[in-house]
Amino acid sequence: MDFRRMSDAFELARGIENGAINARDMVTIAHSAQKYNSSIVLHTENKTVDVKSFLGLGISLLTSSRYRLEIHGDDEEEAKKEMTRVFEKYGFNIEIS
Repeated sequence: MDFRRMSDAFELARGIENGAINARDMVTIAHSAQKYNSSIVLHTENKTVDVKSFLGLGISLLTSSRYRLEIHGDDEEEAKKEMTRVFEKYGFNIEIS
């Protein structure tokens, strides 16, 4: 059993419960990323996560205020445009590299 992952899940659940983060927004962001073959990685002050992972994305959005996306792959230009749009739609200021 991975206790760190369980701890993250509980932290995310508390964030959703108290309104700190909207689960529907996170699902939309993760699903948007899953449309692309490119690697889409979110960097925060202390974490690096795959944006296609709901749990990793949620914890990162909950525990940080500075975000940088790193996108690489055969459809990266399309992915950069879409991910910029979807993050901005939900009020997250993203730097893309």
